[in-house]
Amino acid sequence: MTFGCEFHKYIYNELSDIDWIYEDCKNRCDVIFFSGELGYHYIHNHIPNIAIPCAFTAYGTKDILGILLNFCIEHPEIPLNRVFVDFLTPLNHFMDVQRYIDPKNMPYFYEDKIYDYKRITARTQELWDAGKIDLVISRSINNLKALDELKIPYLAVFPSAIMIQESIEAAVKELRLSQAEEMDHLVVILRLPMERSCNGEEREYREATLHKLLVDFRRDNNMDFLITAGFGRFELQTQAPIQTISVERIQRLVRYLQEHLNFPFRIGAGLNPSGDRSHYYAEVALLEALKYGGNDGFLVSGDNAEMTGPLSATHAVTYSYENQNAVSFAKTCGINQTNLLKLVGLFQLNESAHLTAASVGKLLNVTSRSANRILQQLLEAQLIHEISVSGPNRKGRPTRTYGFSAESFRKRLL
Repeated sequence: MTFGCEFHKYIYNELSDIDWIYEDCKNRCDVIFFSGELGYHYIHNHIPNIAIPCAFTAYGTKDILGILLNFCIEHPEIPLNRVFVDFLTPLNHFMDVQRYIDPKNMPYFYEDKIYDYKRITARTQELWDAGKIDLVISRSINNLKALDELKIPYLAVFPSAIMIQESIEAAVKELRLSQAEEMDHLVVILRLPMERSCNGEEREYREATLHKLLVDFRRDNNMDFLITAGFGRFELQTQAPIQTISVERIQRLVRYLQEHLNFPFRIGAGLNPSGDRSHYYAEVALLEALKYGGNDGFLVSGDNAEMTGPLSATHAVTYSYENQNAVSFAKTCGINQTNLLKLVGLFQLNESAHLTAASVGKLLNVTSRSANRILQQLLEAQLIHEISVSGPNRKGRPTRTYGFSAESFRKRLL
C-alpha cells in the first residue's frame, strides 16, 4: 500500500545512526516513521526542537496479550513469570497489561525510563545472572546479536502486516490533521432590489452588470472567491486560514460597488469556521442591510453573531442584538433598537466621538430630523451631553454637537 505517500527507506545499526538519517531526510520528508519505540525515543531525546512529526509501529494492548497468550500455548514448559518482555516500559505504561494478568504470573518488564540498547542489555543480563528469567521476548531486533553473545534464550517478535498498516495510517492521519489549518468561511450575499417599474430587460442588464463587476473586482484585487448567480441575487464564497479575512476586505467590495453601480444593491456577509453558520450569518446581515435601506452592507461574525456595519463607513461599528440592556432601554424610550445598538457600537469604538444630527443621520441612514429626535431622547436620559455649538449649518442654524456621558452610557446600556 502507498497510503498516498512516497516512502524513503533508512536502516540503522546503531541508534547514533539516526543523527545522520535525520539530517538527510529533514528537508524532504513530512514525517519520520520508526519500526519501533527505541528509535522514536532516541530522536526525541537527542535532537532538540525536532521539526518533523515522528511515529512508530505501535503495539496495542490486544497485540501484547495475544503475543503472551501464544507464548503460553507454544511454551507451556516456561512459566510467564520467568520471562522478560523488554519492550514493555514506563514510556508505554507497560501497555496496561497489569489489568489483565494475575500478579503472580506477571512477566518482568523494563522499568527504567531511559530506553536504549545498552540499558536493555544490562537489565537482561542482570535478570539472567540472578536466575530470575529463562527467556526474553524482544522486539529490539538490532539487539539480538548481544543476546546471542550472552547466550540468553530469546523469542523475537515482529509486528504483523496489519499492525504496520494501522500504525502508518494513524501516523498519516495525525500528520494531515496537524497540517490542516482551521479555516474561516466567508459568504457574501448581494441582493438587487427591483422596482415595480423594472422590466425584464432592465433586470437582465443589472444582473449582467453586477456579475461583470464582481469578476473584475476579483481579478483586480487578486482575490479567490466563487461567484454563484441567482434571480436578482449573487453569492460569493471563499475560505482562508482563520482570522485572516478582515472587515476591510469586504468594505473594499462595498465601496467598489457604490462607485460603479447606478442602481440599488444590498450586501450581507457572514464569517465563521462553519460553512452553514456563515451562510446563516450572511442572511441575517442581508436583512440588516435591507432594513438600513441604503446601498451598503453588513457583516455578522463571531460566536456571538456580532453585527458590523454599515460597511461603507470609514470606521464601521460593531454591535450585538444580544445586548439586553440596550434592547430593553430602546423599548422604554421609543428609540428603534437597531439604531440604539449602532450608537452603542459607536460608543465602544470611540467613547470620545462627537455626535451631530448629520453624523448620526449618516450612521443610521435616517433624516436629520429623526437624528435630532434620537439625540434629544439620549440627552434627556443623560446618556449624552452637549459639548459645543458649532458654526451655522447650510440652513444658517448653529450645529449642536454632543458627546457620550461615558459612565452613565456604560452603566445603562452595556
